[in-house]
Amino acid sequence: MSDDIDDRADALRFETRVVTPEDAAAVTAVLLAALDEQTAAEASVDPGRSAWVRSGGAMRRPLVVGPGRWVRTGA
Repeated sequence: MSDDIDDRADALRFETRVVTPEDAAAVTAVLLAALDEQTAAEASVDPGRSAWVRSGGAMRRPLVVGPGRWVRTGA
C-alpha cells in the first residue's frame, strides 16, 4: 500500500511558485484521501437493475388478467 501512495504522490505537480514541504504534504494527504474515498465508494455501489430497465415499468400499465380482459384486434 505504501508503494501505491508513493507512486500517486509522485504524480502530483504543484504549479505555484512557492510551496512549503508542509503545504505539499497536507495537499497530497487530502488528495490521496479523497481518491481513496472515491474508489471505496465506487467499489461498494451495487449496480442492480439499470435505470433504463427501472424506468420502463413506469411507462406501462400493469396487465389485468381475467375473463373478458383480452380483446382481439383486427378482423
